[in-house]
Amino acid sequence: MKKLSKMLFGLLVGVFMMTTGAQAAHAAVTIYANDGGYYTAYGPGQYWYQVNNEGYCYDSGSCSPTTMKYTYSGCSLSNYAKWNNGAGPNGWATHDTYIPGTNAVNTAAPYLLSYNTASQYHFSINQNSYYDAWVRTDPSDPWWYNIGNVWLDDNPCNGTSKIGFDEMKIAD
Repeated sequence: MKKLSKMLFGLLVGVFMMTTGAQAAHAAVTIYANDGGYYTAYGPGQYWYQVNNEGYCYDSGSCSPTTMKYTYSGCSLSNYAKWNNGAGPNGWATHDTYIPGTNAVNTAAPYLLSYNTASQYHFSINQNSYYDAWVRTDPSDPWWYNIGNVWLDDNPCNGTSKIGFDEMKIAD
């Protein structure tokens, strides 16, 4: 009986490992890097600031250029950016945003994630709580269907501080 139980347990573990391994093998991760190559920056150029040797590309060493951008927050919309998913993962996916270690200190940076053709999710991230880190959009319910694009703007109306604009990651 013990031998049969061990064999059954081994079989179940094997099936579990093959199943999860197959899912991991098919996972697609798209990181939208390249300092503006995958997002469009809008608003007056004199309010966009670029920092060299900072951001995801600099920290990872896996892409270039190694810069990030920031602008100052206010109570009226001036500068904003839009990341397009483009040919990235379709179907169910997770979304993360990269918060650089410097020049990203706003306590309620306002994001908007569009998904499922016409649905929107508004959220804010306390950028000052993170340092060179990927931050999950909604850790309590991380899966989104057909992520279209992500917006970040300079209009949280919570004083004047730097809002960092860097990279996005979408993974299925």
